[in-house]
Amino acid sequence: MSDSFEIDPPEDDMEMLAAEYVLGLLTVAQLPHVVALRHGSLRFDRAVQEWELRLLPLTEALAPLQPSPRVWSVIAAAIAPRPVRGGLWNSLMFWRTFSIAAGALCAGLIAGIVSRAPPAPPVPTATAMLASKTAGVFVATAERTAGGMRLVVSPSQVTIPAGKSAELWLITPGNRPAPLGLLASNRPVAITIPAAQLGADIHLAELAITIEPPGGSPTGQPTGPTIAEAEFNSL
Repeated sequence: MSDSFEIDPPEDDMEMLAAEYVLGLLTVAQLPHVVALRHGSLRFDRAVQEWELRLLPLTEALAPLQPSPRVWSVIAAAIAPRPVRGGLWNSLMFWRTFSIAAGALCAGLIAGIVSRAPPAPPVPTATAMLASKTAGVFVATAERTAGGMRLVVSPSQVTIPAGKSAELWLITPGNRPAPLGLLASNRPVAITIPAAQLGADIHLAELAITIEPPGGSPTGQPTGPTIAEAEFNSL
């Protein structure tokens, strides 16, 4: 990858850049450009979140690994107080040292994945894009589990009105909307949907988001305006 990027690069380059960013493979010189691109491009920010969701099961399947004393000594030396002109955050040596330490941690994690050979994590089977003209975008990724479906809903540039809650609903053929829980504007939310509630085919179900009073709908059914609806698409 080059050290400079344009807003909304080609799709293949965007996917590769998002993957490298999530895996921590970019250089220190590339990071400010990629962070700026994430703030300036909704498509790139969405690609980063999708890669985070793809890799999330790997982190849940692994036991924690203790970094070696050498790694901690490198980090401690990098952040130790020292007379640096322009401050620590402007120090090229600090970022080079931090990059080396982060690379060592990443290498240790990869080695742990290979040596422990954990069972294959769940594979996402469907996704739904709940886009609102005024409130941002929620990306829902579904993974099959033994008891039904695990849904991870991630926000992107989401704004929820003050004093209100964003509530997620499952809509299946012939049934009234079923509440799935409240969504956050600043972090992913994981929701488990039992197989009996989901029905035979996830692609026959829809998701909807409404704006409700604090804590959600008091009636168990939507009472506020619907800001987004979406069907599931296969991955």
